[in-house]
Amino acid sequence: MAELEQEGGTTRDELVQRVALMEEMIAEGRQSTARFGWCFVLWGVIDLCAMGWQFLQPRSYWPWPVSIAIGVILQFMGIALQRRKSGAACGKNARGRSIQAVWGMMGATATLYFAAAMAQHKTWQISFFAAMMMFVGMAHGTSAMILRWRAQGLVAVCWWVGGVAMFFVPWPYPLGIFVAEMLFGMIVFGMYAMWLERRRAAAALEQHHA
Repeated sequence: MAELEQEGGTTRDELVQRVALMEEMIAEGRQSTARFGWCFVLWGVIDLCAMGWQFLQPRSYWPWPVSIAIGVILQFMGIALQRRKSGAACGKNARGRSIQAVWGMMGATATLYFAAAMAQHKTWQISFFAAMMMFVGMAHGTSAMILRWRAQGLVAVCWWVGGVAMFFVPWPYPLGIFVAEMLFGMIVFGMYAMWLERRRAAAALEQHHA
């Protein structure tokens, strides 16, 4: 009786299958994000290194361009190695492609913004760091909504709070906020994502041998 019952022309079994498919797609999207958790760690370290270099040589214009270039090279090398090793890719379903688009557009926007600020020598202004943090928070927040991932949503909130706080605290507290965001919003979250991926891979391996 329940199998034949119609709701808007769709059986309950079909609805259950659609919900299961959506849950599977969400899980795959989270796995894709976790699979590339090392990218968060990489860029957290790169940004901290650039900040340290800039602090030691405040009049130099090379720290950020050189650091960003090294980060891009390392990321492309890491992705190429990862795909060659395991065929990992972000974009097997609509949610995965959406996540890839979100972070790709955030990266393009941040690059254009950074290039313009660097050309006018304004990379040390509070508004520059606040805007960058808002960009990252927006990408995390959008990704969290797509994947229904509460942990990533909390990370987005941390980025937004840090970006807003930049305008209300005296120097040098903004520098501490930026360092804290990189440590917890990038490196720690990336390590958490990598841990989730390792746990998933270990569970899949045990299931394969069972």
